Amino acid sequence: MTDKKAKPANVTRTRTYITPTRRQMLAGMAATAGVGAMGATASRAFAAGSLNYVGWEGYDTFLEAGDIAETVGATLEKTFISTADEVITKLRLGSSQVDLCTPYFIHDDFLVSQDLLEPIDLAKVPNFEKLHPVIRQYCEENMSENGSWYSVPVTYGSICMMYNADLAEKPTSWTDMLKDEYKGKVAITSDYPGNFYAWARVAGVENPNRMTRDELSKVTDMLINLKKNHLRTIASSYGELINLLANEEIVMCQGWEPVSTWVGDSVDIRPAYPKEKCMGFIEGYSIGKGSSNIDAAHAYIDHAISVEGQLAGAEWNTMPVVNADAMSQVSDLNDALYDYANIESYFTEETDVVPMYPLESDGELATWDEYQEAWERVLKG
Repeated sequence: MTDKKAKPANVTRTRTYITPTRRQMLAGMAATAGVGAMGATASRAFAAGSLNYVGWEGYDTFLEAGDIAETVGATLEKTFISTADEVITKLRLGSSQVDLCTPYFIHDDFLVSQDLLEPIDLAKVPNFEKLHPVIRQYCEENMSENGSWYSVPVTYGSICMMYNADLAEKPTSWTDMLKDEYKGKVAITSDYPGNFYAWARVAGVENPNRMTRDELSKVTDMLINLKKNHLRTIASSYGELINLLANEEIVMCQGWEPVSTWVGDSVDIRPAYPKEKCMGFIEGYSIGKGSSNIDAAHAYIDHAISVEGQLAGAEWNTMPVVNADAMSQVSDLNDALYDYANIESYFTEETDVVPMYPLESDGELATWDEYQEAWERVLKG
């Protein structure tokens, strides 16, 4: 890497998913149906010259590059989330009040099934055609339904392994966290989908998001053992994880590629992709059902996946880009981290972009609720 490591001013992304279960959310939808219906005609909470953005801090940087606000005639009023489920909560309380949002990628199908997202009019997003074909291939299952797209990809990544290259050997398996020399010097985040994916693969499960109840119970026990006997902590946020790495309190962890730059230059933190693979994700922007700013929202989305928007987000966050033209224009650091020339192998050999958990029981497979309940067992174990 030839560029100096870059760290954004604020690192607030916290991948936690322990808020309401599906049953609780559906009950809430029924209880607030009147609120959602009223939202389509009620006066907006913000002025006509603004759009309501609900999403991760940092993902807004792709949207706001250059003079887009002047071009569209509307600025973003931002509500930053601290957990992925907050997008669901905001949408069910009044989807018409959400002009732009960043749903967690495996939630897209669920949100469409609940009629909480507007279909994307691709004629209003001409830069969609400039998305790298590999990105389109791997996000289509989660982001589209019956031929219509409900989210537009903006970036991707994985819940990979991270290690201090001065204090630990490059890990080749998630089980390296169990080595005696790293006892008390490893950490995971509170990202339960990534954790269940990793340790299900260790257990030999082919599709971690389609575990049987017995398989889920076994993997939960593995995570409890990891927590009790090997971890220093379960980091509640990437900010906490960065501090642990920077202070050399841990030498190996589960993380996310940008962490290797956000931690700064004082330690040599690198990503690693174990033989069992990592949970990959492709995330994007959606529009709340009933939004009165649909045209402006489409304009912002199109700008976010333009070369200008992509490079702005990549520079600020050290996140990867999805526009094929932008991939050849990123910084040396960004290109070295994501190796765009081999993007296909990233999705075939190093990561898996997984589907949503089953929402209803078929008598054998564990449901979304049961995955969340299993993670509660880990936290309490």
